[in-house]
Formats: sequence, structure tokens, C-alpha cells
Amino acid sequence: MKLSMDMVTSISVCTAEDMNWEGGGNCLVVPLYRKEFPLNSALLQEEEELVLQALVDREVLTGAAGTCYYLPAPSRPYSGVLVLGLGDRKKATAESLRRAVGKAASLLKANRVERIGVDLVHFPELPVPAFVESLNLAQYRFDTYKKEEEKPAPAVREVVLVVADSVDKAALLEAAERAAFFSVAANGARHLANTASNDMTPAVLAAAAQKIAEEGGEQCTCAVLDQQRMEELGMNALLGVARGSGKPPQLICLEYTHPEATRTITLVGKGVTFDTGGISLKPGAKMHEMKFDMCGAAVVLATMMAVTRLKPVLNVIGVVPAVENMPDGNAQTPGEIVRACNGKTIEVLNTDAEGRLILADALAYAVDTWKPDCIVDLATLTGAVVIALGHVAAGVVGSDSALVQSLVAAGESTGERLWELPLWEDYEEMMEGTFADLSNIGPEREAGTITGAAFLKAFTGDTPWAHIDIAGVSYGIRNKPYLKPEYATGFGVRLLLEWLTGRTAQSGQASE
Repeated sequence: MKLSMDMVTSISVCTAEDMNWEGGGNCLVVPLYRKEFPLNSALLQEEEELVLQALVDREVLTGAAGTCYYLPAPSRPYSGVLVLGLGDRKKATAESLRRAVGKAASLLKANRVERIGVDLVHFPELPVPAFVESLNLAQYRFDTYKKEEEKPAPAVREVVLVVADSVDKAALLEAAERAAFFSVAANGARHLANTASNDMTPAVLAAAAQKIAEEGGEQCTCAVLDQQRMEELGMNALLGVARGSGKPPQLICLEYTHPEATRTITLVGKGVTFDTGGISLKPGAKMHEMKFDMCGAAVVLATMMAVTRLKPVLNVIGVVPAVENMPDGNAQTPGEIVRACNGKTIEVLNTDAEGRLILADALAYAVDTWKPDCIVDLATLTGAVVIALGHVAAGVVGSDSALVQSLVAAGESTGERLWELPLWEDYEEMMEGTFADLSNIGPEREAGTITGAAFLKAFTGDTPWAHIDIAGVSYGIRNKPYLKPEYATGFGVRLLLEWLTGRTAQSGQASE
């Protein structure tokens, strides 16, 4: 499987005096806040400035958020000028910049721009990392199954950040390159999730994890528990889900260790490579989207790939229970009772509430095996979270307030927003079974996202834990121009990497 290379491959920083426009496909990017005229640029030449001012006078250019204008300039040092509308200065944020760049990306592609110079001389306040990551995310394409085009449209490969002499160029470059890397990792998760389910099986996910470990060096190892080993460990909740499929389940365990680390963090990602609902069959409409039911797994694997390269002073464990949920003659039936590896029994009242079953064994195994300082799971767990939050934010529920708030803060920083939902004992009581310790579904149409999390809590022991329900934000997003709605979003990768960076800093140690 190949990852789309429509991404920035070179970032540099220079002053206006040192800017070199040699070569074709260049474009000058000039920021513009709403109605802050005239345009403020250290690089814009007089002829283009006059043309653009005329467009301002006609209110073609306003600087409103997300409005972009491309002016061809074939006879100038640059091939064109792109005016990037930032909206009201007081309302401008990193996320508004991401969305503006997402809209601009289509203009850059249409005009075959391969190199841009971003004029930041009079805009030192702009969050440059958001600019870079948005460009990478917006340019992502998934063309694995497409015929090779004779002349594919070029993408922006090089970004030159043009700044004032007083700017710390090394610090700016480091922040921009880190953002570029985070967004490339997110695109890796998108690639895994976009792959057709016949090519993205539990075994393929396991092979991807093994490759991550091979390329990660001595600090990263991968172990894959097969069906026999899971039977020996009593993982009957996970194995029950997999019974209806001819594709064997896998429990993938990626382990990154640092010799100076004093903290261990475990990430768990739901990996249902295709979900029919099992015997509790889903409606046929949009069932093809259920290839995205492994987005949590994709996020964890992509995050682990990035971790092996960033080498934080942490121990980070990635656990992925990978199964396919199918309805054949051996499939699990509603009413069955299974025993998870921690001894708790579960009434399976609905086989389409399968994600929590595979996570139950994965969480219990992770807590027992690595005894982490904290554990975070990500899963496309409930449709209820879409009802509650739409496609704007993921729901987060946890047993430790500080852990949850640190994740929320990382989400705000990266534009991958989380909204905390309560986890009172009342919700845990709603998941008690009639004939077993637990039921895998709660009362109909009542707090579905929270009760799903309450079920998972029973398998985390005393370990600080947070659950992120990404069902509404993993695909189909239409409110973010830098994320095409037909593709998976990779939601969670940038959030987790930002959060892990913070965990490293809090330990009083810096990354290598």
C-alpha cells in the first residue's frame, strides 16, 4: 500500500531580502484580515498591488474568513499571488487559519503551484504550524485503486516562510516541521482507514504494526496474539465477536520503550475492519462505510509510527484488538453470555455493540500486562455521539479528571475538539446485567455514548483511563475544508501526539 505523496516535503525560513523565486510554479501568499487595507506585504510588487487594490475597491477582496483570491502574474518573479482571507483579526485562531488554508489548497492545485512563499513579515502572530499541517491534510489524496493519470496535478511540495529579521528562524522552522510530521502521520491513519475492507483485514493491520516495529529500531517491538493464545488467556468477549468471520482475529501489541522513561502510557484502538453488525444486522444503506470501524486502530498505529521517530522519554504501548464482525452460521447470537479475560461475565444482548466487547479484553489485558500510569482508548463506538455532538467534536469520558482535561487541551490546540461527558455511578448501574455481571447495551435511547464508556470502565481497574468516542469525527466531516468528506479524517493522531509531547514535558524530560 502506498501513501499519497501530495504533501509538503521541504520547509525553509528566510527574510524578504533572501527570498529566491527561481524556478516555475511559484506563488506568493499574502495574508489579509477582514477590511484591513491596503494589503500589507514585504514582497508584493507594485503592479500586482495596484490590481489587487482595484479588487478591494470593488469589494471582490474583503479578507473575510476563508475567502481566497488567486491573481496570475506570469511576467513577475512569482507566477501568481494568492490573497488568503483570515477574517476578523480579533476572531482569528489556529483553526480558522487551517480552514482558510484548506480552501486555498484547491486554488493552488488548480493553478499548478508547487512552491509557495508565505509573507509573514507583517504577520508574526500567525500560527505557522496550523498553516503547514492544513496544507498537508488538504492535499491528501487516496488513489490506491485509481488508474495512474498521465499528468497528475502537482501539489505544493515546498513552503518558504518569509519573516522579519527579528524572528527566531530556528524555532519557527522546528515548530513548522513538527506540524508537518504530525499531519503526515494523520494522513497515514487516513490511508489505513480508506483502504477497502477486503484489503484491510485483521492480518493486514497486524502486518502494518509489525512493519512499524521493524522500522522503529531497537526501542520498538511488536507482538501479535493469535486466536489460540487469546483462548488460553480467556478473551472470550473479543473472540465471540470474531466467530462469524473467516478472517482470524488478532490482538496487536506495539511497545515503544525509552531507557530513561519513568512513565508508561497505553493507547488502545478499536479495530473492527468491517462491521456488518453480526446477527443484529445493520441496515444495508451506508453499510459500506463500516470499513471505517477500524479508525481507532488506524489512529493508534499511526501515532505509534510517529512515536518511534520522535522518541519521547516515555514508554508508549499501542494495543489494537482487530476483528471482523460477520453473520455466518458460527456467529455470536443475542443472549449469549461470555466471560472476559478479567473474569467479568457479559450478556451479549446486541451483537452490533461489538466494539466494547473487543475493547473489554484489550483494556483488561493492557492494564494487567503493562500496569500503565494511564490508558486512553479511541473507538468509533456509538451512533449516539453523533446525535449528541454531530460531526464537530468527539466525546470523551474518563475516570480521571486531570487526564481528561489534558486531552481536551490537546484537542483545542490541534483543532481536534473533545467534549467531556459525565460518568456518574448511575450510568455504571445501567450496564449491570440480568444474568451476568454486565450487559453490552444499556436502556434503549438513553445516554448511549456514556453507557458504552461505563461498560469499558469495568475493565480498567484503578488505572486512570479516558475513552474517546470518535464515531462522529472519523469520516464524513463537511465543516473543515482541509478534510475532504469522502476520506477518513485521521482524527486523534495530531491530538495524541500533542498530548504525548505534553506528557514528556511534564515528566521534566525532553524528547531526544
